[in-house]
Amino acid sequence: MKRKFIVHIDIDAFFAAVEVLLNPSLEGKPVIVGGLPHERGVVATASYEARRFGVHSGMPLRQAFRVCPQGVFLRGNYHLYRSFSEKFFSLLASVTPDLEVASLDEAYLDLTSCRYLYPSFSQAVRSLKRKLERELGLRVSVGVGPNKLLAKLATNQAKPGGLMEIEPGEEKEFLHQLVVKHLPGVGPKVQTVLNLLQVQHVGDLWSFPRSALRSLFGLNGDELYWQARGLDARPVRFRRQPQSFSRETTFLEDIWDEQLLLAHLAYLCDRLAVALQEEALYTQGVEVKIRYADFRTETRRRLVALPLQTMGEIYRVAQDLFLSFFPAPRLALRLIGVKATQLTPCRPLALFKSLEEREEKLGQAVAELRRKYGFAAVLTMRERLLERCYPLEAKRGFVLKTASLTK
Repeated sequence: MKRKFIVHIDIDAFFAAVEVLLNPSLEGKPVIVGGLPHERGVVATASYEARRFGVHSGMPLRQAFRVCPQGVFLRGNYHLYRSFSEKFFSLLASVTPDLEVASLDEAYLDLTSCRYLYPSFSQAVRSLKRKLERELGLRVSVGVGPNKLLAKLATNQAKPGGLMEIEPGEEKEFLHQLVVKHLPGVGPKVQTVLNLLQVQHVGDLWSFPRSALRSLFGLNGDELYWQARGLDARPVRFRRQPQSFSRETTFLEDIWDEQLLLAHLAYLCDRLAVALQEEALYTQGVEVKIRYADFRTETRRRLVALPLQTMGEIYRVAQDLFLSFFPAPRLALRLIGVKATQLTPCRPLALFKSLEEREEKLGQAVAELRRKYGFAAVLTMRERLLERCYPLEAKRGFVLKTASLTK
């Protein structure tokens, strides 16, 4: 069986890199994307300059400010990042159809079936890297290996901006010198146990039988055993239908006002409907999440008989779920979110035109107006209540605290 040639490509510090590209005055500065330092929320992306101070993705913004007060904090612009992401994947798709989208800025490619197109895979990858950086204006890191695990690990070692290829026969040497925390799934708890066992590098794990790792970590021990040996049978998968879409936002300040909370919910349902329409999907499950001022989080969900796609349909279900949270006095909220699950590519045929079909046509008309004149061209009166809290831009709509940075 021929050795597979798997490529993993990742755009370095993606959101921050886009901000620097569009504003060269940020070059060399610690850029932190996700929000302003006095706001709630977490870091979405930090430039490498910010990472040197200990800032990392998922860190609370206020903590990031404490460790890096000189950082340039930006709320971010998902729609801008998405346009770069689309171009990134368009360029990758021109190389091979065997392409797996891992995230907005990360992908796996399997070049094995393209051996007749590329006499030298290594040269083809280097050429692709140069093309990506030239056309995007962003730096990328690239890893090459016989499977997805090793390709991803090679990319991590190549960062920032490098290219590492694990040559045939070099897998064991590469893994043995690798710090064990770089293996997927080795979080702080697992790492603490491994440190107690004097396991610092992946090579140290080779002395542990599979049964010992399983007794220590359960089924994760099996995974750790195979990963330490660089074994990974996962194929590079073509684009699959998303399992769910979600939109949520953390408020600048705790909110009591029910009408203002419902305005946020309506706007998030609107954004969610746009995502469904773009993917030509419907949802049969709606979930609403809230987080109280004391950080307690609750979710409620409902399945529906007829699949939904428009903002009005989704909002009616979400509103009922939201109002069901509060039969008694409550705390103010700090976060609200809505999620579409049980996605399907079609709506059942009906014998007669229904309210749902009419709403779907209305939604299509709204989408066309927004394509021409911007998202803010059509907003409900309820959504307009958000003008009390946020700036409104014609093209992007309201600039919320967390501006839907995930698709």
